[in-house]
Formats: sequence, structure tokens, C-alpha cells
Amino acid sequence: MSRQSKEHCLAHLVYTSDLHGNLDLYRAAGEAAVRTRADALIFGGDLCPGTPTGASLRLPIDHAEFILYRLSPLLGSWKQAHPALRVFAIPGNDDCQTVLPALAELEMNNLIENLHQETRTLGDYTLVGLSFVPPTPFQLKDFERWDDAPDRDSDSYSYRCVMGTPRGFTVIEDFRSYLDSLPGIEQELRRLQVKDPRRTVAVIHTPPFNTACDVLFDGSHIGSKAVRTWIEKNQPCLTLHGHIHESPRLSRSFCDRIGSTTVVNPGCDHAQPHLVFINLDNPSELEHSLYGKKTLR
Repeated sequence: MSRQSKEHCLAHLVYTSDLHGNLDLYRAAGEAAVRTRADALIFGGDLCPGTPTGASLRLPIDHAEFILYRLSPLLGSWKQAHPALRVFAIPGNDDCQTVLPALAELEMNNLIENLHQETRTLGDYTLVGLSFVPPTPFQLKDFERWDDAPDRDSDSYSYRCVMGTPRGFTVIEDFRSYLDSLPGIEQELRRLQVKDPRRTVAVIHTPPFNTACDVLFDGSHIGSKAVRTWIEKNQPCLTLHGHIHESPRLSRSFCDRIGSTTVVNPGCDHAQPHLVFINLDNPSELEHSLYGKKTLR
């Protein structure tokens, strides 16, 4: 096989995000990847069901068990139907950090590859990933960090903040101090090495600020400024995001451009598959399972 034809064979992706444990949506994604003989299926975060409440003290345990016992059989069936398929994933801000050892266990069995803070190769392409999002109004804080700078003026950190552990939730007494003790998103992004931007794909749960991919229900842009700056500086060929479910519906686009980088957020409505079909040899031409084809100029 020639080098050119080999590259062409290793260039087709199916991407989706924010499935929140909906097995029907997982099945649809896997079936699409098998049907199209995709080289990779990528999940962009918020993998597991449920959110922290007083009645969900077992959620950190449930999240690990979802990965190990509910998701793994599906992964196995896709691999059996399409042995060449590679499956990549990152957690999102609605996932407890207890999913990380569960993903590592499945990775040892060649079922899935965790991209969070990692680098993987796919043919001649390099995949990098990051799960962290700027602080949200939600209780679970396992994958939250300061963005490009600490936000001292926000009053949204006065509620109960928790982290998941193998024994259940633990309360974060001082969320600002907790964030101060950790590297911010800007620092974490610096660790993602981009050697050849034309062959780099970044899977980052939070979308970049001020794009068609970060529009909240009220029309405001709430993406990451640090992610946008990183994209502007490094210009990877493609970045894949999620987090803001309603953004494509409100902005009327599931993709955008920052310089030469194609930016994607497939959206989520918890009912229908939101899948994006991508040929890495031409990432400016995309197809969404609901919104159809889109060509970026």
C-alpha cells in the first residue's frame, strides 16, 4: 500500500459528545462508526449518567461501574464488528474523576483510549485531549479549573461544591483556594505538544470563546478564552468540543473557523444522535447527522 493511500485510510472519524450515559445514543454512534468503516470513534466528554444531588451519594461509584459494565460490552461489540476501529474518549465536567481508572482498565483490554492529558497517534495524525472546563454553576468540580486567569468577581462559588472519590463525594470547603492550588486551563494546554499543526487533532471538552460553538441558551458566549488563545497560537487542523449542548441550535452552526483551524461542537438534545462525520484529509467539509453537510471557507 502506498503512503498516500495509507494516509487516506487513516483519516475518517465519527465524533459525538455529551451522551450522559444514554446507551441508545452510544449504540447509534457505534453503529455509525461500524457502518461507515470509520478509523476512529471519538467521545468528547460527559460520558456518564446522573448529576450530584443529595440522593446520589453513590454517583462516583456508579460512574466507574457505568464505564466498566455498561459501556464496555458495547465497545467490545463494535470492535468485533470492525476490528480496525479505534475508540477515543475524554471525561467531561459532569463525570467524576473515578472514571479515569475505569477507562485505564478498558484501555488495557484494547477497548478504548483515554485522551485526557494524553497524546495518541492515528496514522500520521496526532490526537491530544483535555477535559477541564472553566468554573460552572454546577456542584461537581472534578474537571474544573481557572481559565486564562482567576475569576475573583464571580459570586457563583458560594454553593456546595463536591468532588468524586471511590468512597463517594467529598465537599470542597473553599472552592477558590482549591482552584488556586491547581494548574489552570492555560497551563494545562501548554503541556499539549503540537509538533505538526496540519496533522494535529485536539479533543477539548470546553469550546473556545466567542465562536458558533460556545453559545449559551441566553445568547451569551461562555467558552474558554485560554482554549481560543491556544488554538490561535498553534492552529491545529481540527478541534473537537462539546459542553454547551444548545450551541449549534442557537448559532445555527455546529462548526466554525479560527484561522486555519476547524472547530466543532455537535451539540446534544438527549434524544437524537448528534454525530459529526469527518475526513481529516479535508476537515473543512463536515457532515452532521441532523444538520447535514457544511463547508467552511
